[in-house]
Amino acid sequence: MTNPTPMIIFDHSRYKIKVWGNKAPLDVLTFTGQEALSQPFRYAIEFTSVEKGIEPAQMLMQNASFTLTSPAINPGIRWMPIVPPAPLRSVYGVISG
Repeated sequence: MTNPTPMIIFDHSRYKIKVWGNKAPLDVLTFTGQEALSQPFRYAIEFTSVEKGIEPAQMLMQNASFTLTSPAINPGIRWMPIVPPAPLRSVYGVISG
């Protein structure tokens, strides 16, 4: 009997940013958010990419989403499954600068 290789569900980044029309992989470096009742929200997100040639014009005024995910949960008991990361919240907006 062979033991299947266990599926590894691990990602250092629990935060994802997606910019519509952008194909380059983006990694969230840091972010801050401001929210208040009856006020527009604002998130300042710094991101990096392995793609070196991204021009600001490719990002500005583009629709985007920012998603916060839970960590994978490994109960540490062999017969219990690992709970994969799940989206906790997504914020949609336009990149303004």
